[in-house]
Amino acid sequence: MRRDIEMKLLRTLLAVVDHGGFARAARALHVTQPTITQQIQRLEAIVQAPLVQRSSHPLRLSSVGQELVTYARRAVLMNDEVLDNISGLRSQERFKLGCSAHFAHALWTMLARLASERPDIQYATTTGISPLLADNLAKGELDAAILLGTETRRCEMLGRLELAWFGQVPVASQSPFPLALVGERSALSMRIIETLAKHNVRWRSVLWSSDPLAVRASVQAGLAYTALPSNVHLTDPLLRPASRGSLGPAPEPLPVYLAFSPSVREPVVEAMRAAVRETLSAMPLSPP
Repeated sequence: MRRDIEMKLLRTLLAVVDHGGFARAARALHVTQPTITQQIQRLEAIVQAPLVQRSSHPLRLSSVGQELVTYARRAVLMNDEVLDNISGLRSQERFKLGCSAHFAHALWTMLARLASERPDIQYATTTGISPLLADNLAKGELDAAILLGTETRRCEMLGRLELAWFGQVPVASQSPFPLALVGERSALSMRIIETLAKHNVRWRSVLWSSDPLAVRASVQAGLAYTALPSNVHLTDPLLRPASRGSLGPAPEPLPVYLAFSPSVREPVVEAMRAAVRETLSAMPLSPP
């Protein structure tokens, strides 16, 4: 049967050693000397060996006592380190960040920047369609969100996302263009539909998905057209731009917003603003 040593007993042993005796250890720990004696005796019972040479003066440790002191210092140090770190994690401010699924690829870069700027904050993230993220922001379920084409009470425009048509699907004359679109409440999908309607371009849906990656995959596979950030093909050569003029003019740029809940403090706003602007610097954003 395994035996455990209470951390209090190890601290008592270290006090006896560091202060040079039972009486001084008692004063340092604000207990009586008999208490110190009893605790050392309990420790000796656990290790089943004497720890001090009681007949010697000044105090001397036995060989077992000397070895145990070495382990005791390491154990106490580890104990304090664990408790300090756990307490630090518990005291960290928690920050819930929403990100439009269209920018999810940049999320980890953004989090790394935020962790460097504000290591005192724990970040939790979620991605989705901007209108849904805005709803969660209004309910207090998010502290901030990066939104595409969706404005909230407390937000600032980061720029306007330039768009272009992508896809290369053979389409017979007068036939509708096959489109892949993100969920029905997506501001991007609404802009696409409005643009096609404005220019009398016929279309049919081959995919409605809440996952922008699924939309991109259908375009990469040559199954559909869609509108995406105008420079996306520079990092993903499988996304080929549509033939010029095939679907008419590209959709107008969509505003990108950084939105906050009313309770977010200004220092966090500043850190978030800097991280988001740096992360989106490679996106084709025209000035607000």
